[in-house]
Amino acid sequence: MTTVVAPRTGVRVLWAKVDSGFWVAHRGGEYFGCVDSVSGGFVSRDAHGVPIGRYDTLDGAKASLRSTTDPVNTARRLRAERATVVLATAAGSAALAFALTAGALAPYL
Repeated sequence: MTTVVAPRTGVRVLWAKVDSGFWVAHRGGEYFGCVDSVSGGFVSRDAHGVPIGRYDTLDGAKASLRSTTDPVNTARRLRAERATVVLATAAGSAALAFALTAGALAPYL
């Protein structure tokens, strides 16, 4: 007789209210995300701090929290990372242009 052990797919998400209007979720002993109360609703964030969405009810915000490997959250995180890279590249290019201009104009000062 062979025994097959299936992986735990139904790991329970535990919620803790850590401050007024702020809830933190843990799954399998690891940080899973949070829900923050804002004026007019609730904002949920995944384990990386990336906003998932804004909801009218606390239950809706808690239910929206998905695994960070969920394709929806992965795509959202990748978009945020790309935007950060584009912004950093633009800022670096502007700084380089200013440095080159200052270096070229320095002999005339």
